[in-house]
Parts: sequence; structure tokens; C-alpha cells
Amino acid sequence: MRASSAARATIVLLVSALFSCSTPAAPPPSGNPALHPSLDDALANGFAPLVGRAPFATELWLEDAVGWEVRWETAGAEPTGGGLRIALHFTRPGVYQPSATLSARGRETVTLTRRIVVIADAPPPLPSGKFGVNQDLPADPPPQVASEIRLMRAAGVGWLRLPLRWFWNEPRRGQVRWDYFDGVVQQAGDAGLELLAVLGGTPRWASGVDNTTAPRTVERDAFPPTRTSDFAAYVYRMVDRYRGRVRAYEMLNEPNSPDHWAPAPNAERFVELLCAGYLAAKYADPDATVVVGGLNGNGLALGYEAPVSRDFLKAIYAGGGSRCFDVMAIHPFAHPTEDGIATLQSWVDATRAYMSSMSDTRPLWLTEVGWSSGQNLWGHTTITEDEQAKWVREVYGVGGVQKLFWYNFKETRADPNDPELQWGWLRYDLQPKPAYRAFAALPK
Repeated sequence: MRASSAARATIVLLVSALFSCSTPAAPPPSGNPALHPSLDDALANGFAPLVGRAPFATELWLEDAVGWEVRWETAGAEPTGGGLRIALHFTRPGVYQPSATLSARGRETVTLTRRIVVIADAPPPLPSGKFGVNQDLPADPPPQVASEIRLMRAAGVGWLRLPLRWFWNEPRRGQVRWDYFDGVVQQAGDAGLELLAVLGGTPRWASGVDNTTAPRTVERDAFPPTRTSDFAAYVYRMVDRYRGRVRAYEMLNEPNSPDHWAPAPNAERFVELLCAGYLAAKYADPDATVVVGGLNGNGLALGYEAPVSRDFLKAIYAGGGSRCFDVMAIHPFAHPTEDGIATLQSWVDATRAYMSSMSDTRPLWLTEVGWSSGQNLWGHTTITEDEQAKWVREVYGVGGVQKLFWYNFKETRADPNDPELQWGWLRYDLQPKPAYRAFAALPK
């Protein structure tokens, strides 16, 4: 029996209606997508996910992004994968900004970007000039600071090494202050001084050492932090704030000395902090120069160091620390008359020779060198102020080093009975000693 035309039309309409019914549209995705690794992720992992030496590989992934359509821009990297997770391989040094653009019906399009820093093998370029000094300007009386800087520049000082201590910057976890540093950094930079900042001085909350547990003979800030991430966060914060104003950063000070690394030097732990600080600094400012915390002596064995201090330079290389700095630094305190300039030069040459044996041609700096005119320093023969001036002239002629920083520019306190306070070229009241005039007369 054949259906009528009207019946056939009805059937067609019903079938068409059936197939034209669409599944109700899915609701727009909820949540707020986040791109990882974040800065917090980087801090927890020593910055390794976001910065490294070329060639460098890392992964980016999205959290809380189910239901979004994702389009990745890989900023010149070679990508692998897709969707919510992508692997990136960078072959050349540079600063990259890969991103993920997310779109979904009923939601605004979102673009999330992450900065990736890929480091070159060669150290970043620095202004020339060998002539530097140490001075703890943040600890000096504020009315003296401008005069000290003026006297430095008048004598021809080009570089200033100054501490930017952690326990001043973050006296309590999360309580950050800048009043110790901002003014002196600004004044020194405005005067044309290039800055080498020493990063160290562990706060008690980070080391766990307080008045009841620290030996009386050891400074409480000499103990290393218990968490590497705390140190990396401090370094990142300092370098990020002074990007473009401070050109170089020294990671800790004399880590092979029991006076500065308590209770005893530990090369493995130092390398951990050095590498975390290196990556944190490079992420904050890829153009920053990272200097190894100046090693007591020449980093090898000169005879006068404590046994635990010897051959620390070798331990840094053996522990993988050679990948975590741009400049090596040492503190070879030769006595002007008992040792002399030939001995000082031989100590420097030994460090350079060891670096060369490791195929390392990076610069070597003397970030502390000099001698006090005070009585019987460390049991050695006292030198006169004229002999100190002669030592200035000789020291700045040492070969094989790119930069040299005399310790110290000014006497720390007015105490003629303490030789530790009389390294300076200026007396505490800023009156020049013969050493100041000797330095000013040097050709630069």
C-alpha cells in the first residue's frame, strides 16, 4: 500500500526535525587557566625550569584549562607535543617569550606568556677598568657616604665592591626592606662608579642559628641557609631591583673560610647555592655578571689557610660549579715585606694555571687584596703608612687579573689599637693616608 503525498511529506518533516536537533551546547569552561612553571615553581626548583645554558630544553603546561582551545606560540623554539603541555628546545642564547592563547565559547580569549632565559657560554661584556675598592657604604654613617664617593671618583676609582646583606634586606621571612641600599646604589651610580654587589649574610630565620646556638667566636650571619630556595629568592629580588644599575654580583664571600662559612666550609653545599644564585640572577637580569664568592687565599694551598680551606677551587670544579659563574674571584693577602709582589704574583699565577688546566679562560678578579697599616695584623710585621702606599702601587700592577679591589677604602672605625680597622686609604674622619695619594697618582 502506497502512502499518500501528504503522509510522505509529514514523514519527511519529522525525520528532518529529528536530525536537525543538536546536542545542547556545552557550558563555557570554568576556572582560570594558569601557565607553569610559574615564578613560584622556579623559586622552588632553583630557577632551573626557566633558565639554562644553550642548548636548553624545558616544558610548559597549563593548569585548570580543560575545555579551552589552546594555540601555542613557541618564540623560535623547536616544539614537541601540544594541547595542555608542550616541550620546547632552544638552540641559541637569548630571552624568549613563548605563550599560550586560550579561547572558549562564552569566555574572553586569554594569552599567557612565560619568559625563558637561555644563557651563552661567554660572560657578558663589562666596562673596562682594573681599579676597584671595597667599601661597606650601607654600614657607613650616612653623612659620610657622599664624601666617600666623591673621594673615590677624585682618585680614579672605577669599581666599587659593596655588600647588599640578606639579613638587612629580609630581617624576617617575607619582611623586605630597601632603605639600607637604595640610596647608596643610587649615589654611587650617579657618580659613575660601576658596582660589584656581594650577596650574602644569612638572616637567622634562614639559617636556624640564633644567639643560643651560635658559637661566640663566629658571626651569626656566617651560617649558610637551610633552604636553597630562600637564597635564590633573595638573589632574584636583589638583581631584579637593581637591574641595569648593578653590573656584577658576587655569590657569598670566602666560602672556604670558617670565619665566613660556619661551622666549617662545605664545597658541595656552596656549589648548590652558587648554582641557584647564578640561575636566579640570570633570570632577573641576563646581562648580569655572576662572580664566585671570593676564595680565601688563592683557592688552592698557600700554607697559611686552615686545612679545611685548601683546594676549595678544585672542589668547585669537581662538584660541577664551573657551569655556574662568569668570573672567578680570590682574596690573596700577601704581606708587603714578608712576601712581596713576586709572591703575590705567583699565587695569582697558580690560580690562573689551574683554571687553564680545566680549559677555563674566564676572567679572574681579586675582589679583596691589600694590607693594613695597623699593629701586628695576624701576627705579622707591622708596615708603615708609606709601605702601605708602596704596596698600593705594586698591587695594581699584578698581571693575569681583569679587575682588582683593594680592601678597604676607608678605616672602619677610629681605633688605632685594632689592625683590622686600618686597611683603608682614608682615616675614619676621611683624612687621606699616603696610600690614597699613591693610588690617585697611578696611570689609569
